[in-house]
Amino acid sequence: MNLQVQPFKDRGLLAIAAIAVGSALGLALLQQGLLRLRPPLSSHSSAELLRRSSRFDPDPARRREARLIRAQALSGDPSAQLQLLRRQAWSPAGGPSLLAAVTLKLQAQAEQQLGDSAQAQALWQQLLQRFPLAPPSADALYALGASGGPERQLLLQRFPAHPAALAAAQEWQQSLGGQRGGLHLARWGERWPGAAAAMASACQQPKRPLTPREKDLLAGGLAQQGELSAAKRCLRGLPPQTARTRERLAPAVLPPLTAAELGWERSRQLLLKQQWAAASASLQKLDPERQSPPLAARSRFWLGLAAQEQGQTAKAQKLWTQQLHDYPYGYYAWRASERLGLSRPSLPPPAPTGGVLAPPLAQLERLGLHGEAWEHWRSWRGGRSPDNPQDLWREGQLRLALGDRWIGLAQLDQASLEGAAQTPAQLRRLEQQRHPLAFEPELQNAAFEAGLDPSLLIAVARQESRLSPAVGSPAGAVGLLQLMPATANELAAASISRAQLQDPALNAQLGARYLSQLLKASANNPFLAVASYNAGPGAAQGWVNAKLNQIPELWVEAIPYPETRHYVKSVLGNHWTYGLVKPSFNRP
Repeated sequence: MNLQVQPFKDRGLLAIAAIAVGSALGLALLQQGLLRLRPPLSSHSSAELLRRSSRFDPDPARRREARLIRAQALSGDPSAQLQLLRRQAWSPAGGPSLLAAVTLKLQAQAEQQLGDSAQAQALWQQLLQRFPLAPPSADALYALGASGGPERQLLLQRFPAHPAALAAAQEWQQSLGGQRGGLHLARWGERWPGAAAAMASACQQPKRPLTPREKDLLAGGLAQQGELSAAKRCLRGLPPQTARTRERLAPAVLPPLTAAELGWERSRQLLLKQQWAAASASLQKLDPERQSPPLAARSRFWLGLAAQEQGQTAKAQKLWTQQLHDYPYGYYAWRASERLGLSRPSLPPPAPTGGVLAPPLAQLERLGLHGEAWEHWRSWRGGRSPDNPQDLWREGQLRLALGDRWIGLAQLDQASLEGAAQTPAQLRRLEQQRHPLAFEPELQNAAFEAGLDPSLLIAVARQESRLSPAVGSPAGAVGLLQLMPATANELAAASISRAQLQDPALNAQLGARYLSQLLKASANNPFLAVASYNAGPGAAQGWVNAKLNQIPELWVEAIPYPETRHYVKSVLGNHWTYGLVKPSFNRP
């Protein structure tokens, strides 16, 4: 009888063991699934989450990411950085080495800051040996070499467009003369700070005669920097210039209008004459369904207004509703909302990171490694300028993260016009990037003190200086809100220097005071006040007529200065969009 019971006991033990193993495997798989579902760490994560993740997270990749983010916040404390970064330069066999190379670079830089040259040298060598083609190795070659030495020569060959190579080329030209440094900058970084002097030196004092092609290259780079006299000197003794240099030396000429631009101009003229039926037919030929979202919004708004003026109210409302659904941003969204009697809608916030960056660049951006992302981009593209809407978006996003709002916002604006974003999520993300907050305390305080809507003040600042307080205009305007010194003196009732006007707080205070005065003089009409800010109150008052209150959109289109016409639409569109994507900015 015992012989018959034993097999059942064995089978019972096997069943219990199988259940236990299955439960353990299931629990492990569940834990792995939960780990994968966790949101990625980013520079926006809380300090406590980053601290815990850097010490206790079971995933070594997340531990390293948390340490890299924390190390960025400790850039002034290299000892603390090293404590976080030690033993983090690992890379899985056959796996991605991006963060390993970046970690070694950050460690070497921290050792340099601490004055340990030997340890820094060892880390640079390790970086170069393990990851010879990774962009951080450009910094290793720069640190290990002297001007003109073999490491610097290898740097110029292997990473020609990397910022380290451009800095090395500039130093090469300054210390050794000749032509190599200047020629390198003309090929790979003609707009690099200091490139103009290096290119002029290469052209004027070469160690060997330059070929006509090399002279043309240097002259083209100088012309790109605006150094036309130096460019012409570089070309002396040469036959007629090539097409490239002739184009750059020629006086600035506006490019011919495209077919789409000509179509819009024809439509605009018909609208100004209030020939509504003919204007509708002309706008239909532009085919809003095939236009980028901002341009389609313009066409649909005017189609709606033309329909309303012809008594087709239902059609107008349908067109404006579709317009707002497809593209709720910018000047024409504001005007459609006003026409429909709607308030500004609430939109879900976009993700803190994202866009159109390739995964390696997106990872670097997510971790707050903006400089590394930019250096990788420059290296991978070989210094080429963006030549399509997606690359305009990518480069604009990277420049903006580095604080280069002047070029970055211009690139994002162009990307938007050319249709880089199509889906609602992409549009929301691009508009958030196109409307950054900068100098929030200065602009908010100035706006509240002057009784202004803060979104209107930042909209003016974004259009005037792209939120770059160091820029100046050819006419002499200065600072965040581009004030003329004479106007600033009058507003402050004191003598204000140009240097003082570059202070964001003072510039915002005086600019807000001036805008408030213009609004009062305009009976709080935003169209007239904003036009006055750009063209001057005297000129703008001369344009006042009945259309300003009856059909203000037509009044704007009739402004005789194209720059002011564009300015008014841009500022008021920015005002509307800031209220959508940055609603908290308006709160005191």
